[in-house]
Amino acid sequence: MFWYIIGMGICVGIAWRMKRRGVRKNVYEAVFVMAIGFLLAAVLWQMDEGKKGQCQVARNPPGLGLEEKDYLVDAEGLLEQYPIKVPVEEKLFTKKQRQECFRQAKLELDQAILGGNESLDKVQESLYLPETLQEGAVAVTYSFSDYEVFDAEGTLLEGLEEPVLVEVTAELTCQGETCLYTFFARAVPRDKSKQELLAEQLGQMLALENQQKDKDYLELPTELEGKAVKWKEQAENRSFLGLLLGAAGAAGLIFAEKEEKKRKELERRQQMLSDYPEIVSKLSLLLGAGMSITYAWEKIAYGYQKQRELQGKRERWAYEEMLAALHEIQEGVGELKAFENFGERCQLAPYRKLSSLIVQNIRKGAKGMQRLLDEEEREAFEERKARARKAGEEAGTKLLLPMGMMLAVVLAVLVVPAGLTLNL
Repeated sequence: MFWYIIGMGICVGIAWRMKRRGVRKNVYEAVFVMAIGFLLAAVLWQMDEGKKGQCQVARNPPGLGLEEKDYLVDAEGLLEQYPIKVPVEEKLFTKKQRQECFRQAKLELDQAILGGNESLDKVQESLYLPETLQEGAVAVTYSFSDYEVFDAEGTLLEGLEEPVLVEVTAELTCQGETCLYTFFARAVPRDKSKQELLAEQLGQMLALENQQKDKDYLELPTELEGKAVKWKEQAENRSFLGLLLGAAGAAGLIFAEKEEKKRKELERRQQMLSDYPEIVSKLSLLLGAGMSITYAWEKIAYGYQKQRELQGKRERWAYEEMLAALHEIQEGVGELKAFENFGERCQLAPYRKLSSLIVQNIRKGAKGMQRLLDEEEREAFEERKARARKAGEEAGTKLLLPMGMMLAVVLAVLVVPAGLTLNL
């Protein structure tokens, strides 16, 4: 325990010094909370240690039953820290105490069983039947003389037209001893509210009107005790369903928009990765022909633009980004900045690498650029082959389910007729 106290003191001291030095509030508060943890550990240690060496075990009060406690036993030369479960039975009453417990249980039951009723002479609501009394020391079971008035749970059944006297028997059990307690409950018809009485009047008026069956329509009463009566047919309110469908539709649109963005981004990414080897190959070919990197870039970009205008092909995102970089150069942004922006806009590692190679070429000269582009071209085509193989494997995996379904159909076509023939 002393180590816990020392730890608490150290944490308190550290927290105080941190506060004095202006350390962030959450830091020294965390250290202070650690000090509280040390204090709690010390208290719990003292409580647990206080239990050791005791040769008396407190029994549970009556009604709580048997309890098992874990102990470690030390016997000189025989046992050492041996775990044993000790069963501790509940405390037993004396005969006099049990009789007093029954008496108190009856008084408690007289009040508890009423439930929402004022007294047992006028029972208009269900009875409350507690299963135990006296804090669990007494168990109770019930029976009724007339189950057409009360069910086994004490619920007052519907349809009561006149007062009925019902005998209730409660069997009280305390530590093996039983005591019967019998009393009477007078069930009376429930007092009707003013609204229920008025509704009965309307029902009687409707019954009289219904007797005139030769009429095409049933005339609903329009007046009750001098007051105008308005009728409105009850119909299912589906406004909440409409609201729910609207919310689901809105969520679906948002989700669909996000999915569409993800789909387009994936399509753009795959398209750019597919075009990368071709772009690197064209740059390498044009540089080998003696063109500068900027002029080769311009020739590739304008060639794509002209081909798209003449043939009406769909846009290729990588070439569109090349055109954007070329326009930046023409507007005076600068070659280095334009090529750096190209790599950032593409957001793909191969294009960032190409952008970096071009920027280095412009800064340090064209020496070795042809060799680097040739190596990049070979790597790009190898990655393209790997992606193609992966796409083929994924396509084959997707075909497994329909192929399995087709196999099941074929087996059914072959096996079912054979089975029917064998049964015949």
